[in-house]
Amino acid sequence: MLWELRTGCAAALALAGGNTGPVSALTDFWRSFRAAAYAFPLSLLTLVLAPHGFEVTGKLVAADILGYVMTWTAFPLVAVYLADRMQVFPNYWRFITATNWANLLQSAVFTIVVLVNASGAMPEPIAAMLFMAAWFWILLFKWRLARNGLGIANFPAVGIVLLDLGLRLVIARALIWFGT
Repeated sequence: MLWELRTGCAAALALAGGNTGPVSALTDFWRSFRAAAYAFPLSLLTLVLAPHGFEVTGKLVAADILGYVMTWTAFPLVAVYLADRMQVFPNYWRFITATNWANLLQSAVFTIVVLVNASGAMPEPIAAMLFMAAWFWILLFKWRLARNGLGIANFPAVGIVLLDLGLRLVIARALIWFGT
């Protein structure tokens, strides 16, 4: 498990850095969805500790779990269509594999930020700046993954990142409405 975590995350970081070699096999693609299982406890911890203005109830946790599954499946399904339309389908496997491991890294970064904020170790304005810096890093990281992973230009890569973010926000908003 640790080897898989290390190699998967390292491959995502390498692809973001421009090294397209470490991730390509279809078996790597299916194996990368294990990152969802590894990130799941981080997601629950973030739900419980993050200041979101909602009482954490069983209904909210159930909605969060449903949203978690939906976000891990919706983007790869939309991306397969887009990769085909953009005529970069051979790169789809590499891109989604790296994106799945990047989602685990994203969960880890946000969990650390939420833990620091919940601990009260930093003043609220500093914690907010840390959160914004984490968002900036994640968006930049995912843009580089889209650009290098799919082999596309900068502007379409921005569109891919915004689509991923938009899907997450729509699913989260719908399920917050359902869960409250």
